Amino acid sequence: MEKILVLLLVTLAVAHAVPDPRGIIINLDDGELCLNSIQCKSRCCHRTSGLSLARCAPNASESSECSAKTIYGVYYKCPCEWGLTCEADKSIMGFITNTNFGICQDASSSRK
Repeated sequence: MEKILVLLLVTLAVAHAVPDPRGIIINLDDGELCLNSIQCKSRCCHRTSGLSLARCAPNASESSECSAKTIYGVYYKCPCEWGLTCEADKSIMGFITNTNFGICQDASSSRK
């Protein structure tokens, strides 16, 4: 009987130690506060203005406004979904001021 009780306690301890698939610092869902895009499942940490709090947001869909991927990790417009390209101004001034917005387009049709 003692062996069964010990085995049950060990099983409960192991089951309780399994991490939650939703993270506290990384693997954040859309709408949760973030500091950098690497924390978000969607890889887009979005803010509406320079003074707003950044939150995880879905990537931009086809024909939506987008930002080219940057090293900053926080966007005013999210980058495009997988398979789309952001046809944006790639000037150094737009990169520095984070105003290099464009439109998401299908990568195969933008080459034509």
